[in-house]
Amino acid sequence: MTEKTITYLHKAGLAETKACVKAAAKRAKELGIRQIVVSTTSGRSALNMAQALKDIGHKAEVIGVGYSAEYAAKWGAFDSKIQGQAEKLGARFIKGTHIMGGLDSAVASSLGGAVPGKIIAAAYYTFGQGCKVAVEVAAMAADQGCVSAKNPVISLGGTAEGVDTALVLNPATASQLFSLKIREVVCMVSGKM
Repeated sequence: MTEKTITYLHKAGLAETKACVKAAAKRAKELGIRQIVVSTTSGRSALNMAQALKDIGHKAEVIGVGYSAEYAAKWGAFDSKIQGQAEKLGARFIKGTHIMGGLDSAVASSLGGAVPGKIIAAAYYTFGQGCKVAVEVAAMAADQGCVSAKNPVISLGGTAEGVDTALVLNPATASQLFSLKIREVVCMVSGKM
């Protein structure tokens, strides 16, 4: 048996970003993880992650994953100044279509009914929106060849703004999503009981 610490955050979103990236950086250093995937709209969460790694002296690649052009027009895109600051710390950025949305969203909005991507997303939402997003951005990064299922990564997701969930996982591409393996919960929102 192995005992590990999970950091439970009190609020979802931006208020807990610093605590989440700090916990993720610490666990990455403990496990020797060399890649960290971060959901990010403006680039700030990726910058915070890169800074947290620098602060503890751990070298790992930060991959900031943002919205596709359609979603970015509605929800926001990378801020070039923030992106530049993160890149100076070694982060890189990609954009992609949400794997649990995309085509399924078109089918659901045009024809109605439950579609597989929405059902899968609903299952992950039972652990919080950050969990669903962390899984999704890991798969988006795998689809673009940034990460491999052979190597564990830490993936961070959030609720609205910022990040509030960090998972150690072996990623998978969208077409192989059911082979994605969550190995550890580093931190998540506990909410009020």
